Amino acid sequence: MDPVDNNINFALSIKDPNVVFYKYNYQVIKAKRAKVYIATVKFDQKHCANCGFCELSHNGHYVSRVTYLAANASEPVYLELHKERVICRNCKASFMATSDVVDKYCCISRATRQKVFMSLQDDRTQASIAIDAGISASTVCRYLDNYDDLFRRNLNYLPVHLAMDEFRGIGGRLHFICINGAGEHEIQQILPDRFKQSITDYFKQFPASVRARVKTVTVDLNSYYQDIAKAMFPQAKIVIDCFHIVAMMTRAFNQTRVQTMKKYNKRSYEYRTLKFAWRLYLKYAGNLDEEHVFYDRHLRKQLTQLERVEQGLTINEELKASYESMQSIMENLKNQDKDKLVEDLYTNQNISPYMKAVFQTFKKNLVVVLNASESDYTNGPVESMNRMIKQIQRTAFGFRNYHHMISRIKLRQMRTKPMKKTELKVA
Repeated sequence: MDPVDNNINFALSIKDPNVVFYKYNYQVIKAKRAKVYIATVKFDQKHCANCGFCELSHNGHYVSRVTYLAANASEPVYLELHKERVICRNCKASFMATSDVVDKYCCISRATRQKVFMSLQDDRTQASIAIDAGISASTVCRYLDNYDDLFRRNLNYLPVHLAMDEFRGIGGRLHFICINGAGEHEIQQILPDRFKQSITDYFKQFPASVRARVKTVTVDLNSYYQDIAKAMFPQAKIVIDCFHIVAMMTRAFNQTRVQTMKKYNKRSYEYRTLKFAWRLYLKYAGNLDEEHVFYDRHLRKQLTQLERVEQGLTINEELKASYESMQSIMENLKNQDKDKLVEDLYTNQNISPYMKAVFQTFKKNLVVVLNASESDYTNGPVESMNRMIKQIQRTAFGFRNYHHMISRIKLRQMRTKPMKKTELKVA
């Protein structure tokens, strides 16, 4: 065996026996100093593919330059393949040698394409992937167009537990997303918009028997999500995400705190008590530290987190009542106490107008709020997915092509959940 061929095959991880290397050198290609490995690709067939005649004559070589993987992006690697051509003596048909290194009619190696595919699963820009692979950014975009076929499109399957939400995508438009609310939280669908008709049309593609298998649908307080869930999944229990319930209450309490704080002079003790350490007021009371003392430089005294909150609540009765109502609802949600939750919603007194408006919303959606108090499913996984999507868009400096964004999301999910296939379909 030729030692040059053996060493190059080992260095480049090429196992095709028909590719025989016999030379290598440096060349200037596209204004860059590049490594070029020169090889002959042998024609390995003995019979004509057209007529089966066994006499084939050598008919020269076709030279092609193939982009290959490079350890250093500033020094590209190319394969100069001299592909053997033969002609059939009987039917005069012409044939050319092929190799596993590169596809027919292609000048980018399969190894390079595989590297691009793996890189697209990372949190990287397409331009940096193109530079690293020694190809153009538009080529990366063309490869991205082909990856939609890697995923299943099964209209006979829906997760037993669905979670719905939306995220902001192309041109600031809101896109609907639903995922499997249990297990690996794989994406079920992303739609180009969040219109009620679009969502309904998508779920109508599934047979009624498939939709009937859905047991729970987790949503936020968006009213038409609930309408869609009731219409499309008649057997499912609709659950309002506990995160959104708590977020609405903390937002209302924070507005109450700010309005109370603004009644006092900025240099007053009351203002400083409510202004700083505001995060402690929004925490669940059971998580406030009652033992460790810290020095509060704004109040110029040492106290615990619980004492810090209690001092702020003594300033205003309405603020204290709003805080106690908020904490009571949090406690009931945590303990899954439906009776106490209803009691607190209807017996609260002296709370702020902001908190009253939130409680009125809860009363209006009482059934789904009570479902949240006894269910273990939340919209946390879909919020986590939205965070991942935002990071993809931030890294890419935004997308103009909807399908490119969808492909990047799916490929990223393949990296984070490598053992699961997604049920995503591009609409």
